[in-house]
Amino acid sequence: MTRSTERQERIEAEAADWLAALDAGHADRAVFERWRAADPAHALAFIRMDRAWRDLDQLRRGDPESAAPETAPGVAPDARAALPRRVALKAALGVAGAVATGGGIFLATQAAAHTVETAIGERSRFYVADRTCLDLNTGGRLRWWMAQGALEVELQRGELALDLPPGARACTLHAGAARFRLGAGRFNVRLRAGGIVDLATIAGEAWMLPPHGRSQETPVPERRKLVVSNGAEQAHALSEGDVQALSAWQEGEILFDGQPLAVAVAEYNRYLPVPIELAREDIGRVRLGGRFLTNDPTEFLKALRANFGIRADMRRDRILLSA
Repeated sequence: MTRSTERQERIEAEAADWLAALDAGHADRAVFERWRAADPAHALAFIRMDRAWRDLDQLRRGDPESAAPETAPGVAPDARAALPRRVALKAALGVAGAVATGGGIFLATQAAAHTVETAIGERSRFYVADRTCLDLNTGGRLRWWMAQGALEVELQRGELALDLPPGARACTLHAGAARFRLGAGRFNVRLRAGGIVDLATIAGEAWMLPPHGRSQETPVPERRKLVVSNGAEQAHALSEGDVQALSAWQEGEILFDGQPLAVAVAEYNRYLPVPIELAREDIGRVRLGGRFLTNDPTEFLKALRANFGIRADMRRDRILLSA
């Protein structure tokens, strides 16, 4: 276990203790507020713990539709009395960790449900057909099915990594208005706003299938990215840094390399239930780099403070950045 992991587990255990104490009504509120304000990691851990507990409580009641308000500081004692608090909070912590890191891996078959969705901050990795691995990123939705013994996948929202093992039959990928044929290899596809599709061929080879009325396929060779927008195609070479950035999310990380802060914040917010916002537009022009955890922006916020003097104000419904 790494030192950073030990620290995160300690902070989450402290957050669980505070939530239980507040729930029971015997916490010193002033001491709690000092603990929460002492480190952005404390406030974020408390938000995650409260959210996990609410989700666990809804599951226990069998009421997934009546979502609790997504704010943390007020804790409702009456909704939490049925389970021993410390035990239940440990369970909630386990649920939160499983969601944040993508949970387990399951083997899908034709008898399983063919639609897969992920919530904000969640990943889902599973295997279909002849051990083809599909890894769906945060806030995503896909469908898969078999057609004449071959795999077809439709990305309806978000980002997907596909790993087709050697010897696997070609897979047909649908994303927005585009269709691709994928051979054995590793691929990353993202469906952006406006129906823009990014297909990156990390290893292997892919082909963009022609629309109706055209007969020629567009090859996407190894280490290339094809961007499809309104029927137009643009191809770009992938550097080693590009490949690392594309693959980082599968390890629960996010990689920045000179992007403006406004772009970095928009990318980070894909993973966060409590969004980051900029107090002023000019702050967003700051350029930054580094590798951070997708589900915990603590080190990201610390780096902004240390390198650029940008402070994080932890509010109930957002994290406000100001200089």
